[in-house]
Amino acid sequence: MANTFEYYRETARKAVEYQLRHQQPDGGYIWDGYAVDAHHKQAYSWSLAGRLAEAHRLLNWVQRERLQTNGQLKDYNGDVYKHSWFFQGAHRLGRFDLSYPVMDFLVSCQAPCGGFPHFAGDRLLRSLATAWTGISAIHAGRLDVANKAAQCCISLIEQQPDDGKFYYKMTRDGRLVVDDSDPDNLIDTAKPKQAYWEVGLPMMLMCRMYQIGGQTHFLEFATLLLEFKLRCREDNYGWVGSGKSSLAAAIYFLITDDRRAREAAIRFLDFLVETQCPEGGWRDETEPDELLIYIDHAAEFSVWIREIVGILESKT
Repeated sequence: MANTFEYYRETARKAVEYQLRHQQPDGGYIWDGYAVDAHHKQAYSWSLAGRLAEAHRLLNWVQRERLQTNGQLKDYNGDVYKHSWFFQGAHRLGRFDLSYPVMDFLVSCQAPCGGFPHFAGDRLLRSLATAWTGISAIHAGRLDVANKAAQCCISLIEQQPDDGKFYYKMTRDGRLVVDDSDPDNLIDTAKPKQAYWEVGLPMMLMCRMYQIGGQTHFLEFATLLLEFKLRCREDNYGWVGSGKSSLAAAIYFLITDDRRAREAAIRFLDFLVETQCPEGGWRDETEPDELLIYIDHAAEFSVWIREIVGILESKT
């Protein structure tokens, strides 16, 4: 198993090296033809790989060129989810000159019911942004914000009307949106290649909240989400959209020793090893064949590999 863990780490290392080949001489991550809002995962990814100088160089560039006075990143258009990614990468590196302003922006986006929209001006709230920002708030020590986000996720779970589906949008006053006509509104256990991250991040938030105070109801809701995810199709832990729920499964295993969760996380690691492109990125056949996809997956998946392997290896 030790050799297997090393094989996983080599996959992550290759993904990081692939990303680093595109860093610009000024430290930045924008060039002709590339997206202007796709450097939010790099600091997190590179720091876990020990590439601290490159990560700080990127953050220096963000501080000079991209951070705005209201805590938003230029050209990110109020994307709460992406700002939460950036916050976690910067905060882990002790770049409080960046993380605290970004957290101030994130807190300003929280609805009275505790949830967060994907984009600051959206009419609806979303599981993705709510849970990921709740986790960011934990890192910032903003447990008031995190607890409200967690309670919103619990309300979302409690309102689910169908055991075979998971609806992940809410109104700003906390009412679940049950709309089967919108494919970007639910996960259907009968279908493959679903938006599994919408379940994975609330499960991760429940696990993190349980770790803080040992309140059993958080773990109970994490269990409900694990059970739902296990009912999904055979790609539930073996697709490009499975990473967030796979890290959630690893954290759940850390807490509970549930072997099903461990096996789920390993399935995702094996999937990444098997499907990594020669240069170091990933792309599902349903996604556009463009550089942005390969780099974005390389950044995110290298994080999940390092985090998952660290947890699993600690338990051997």
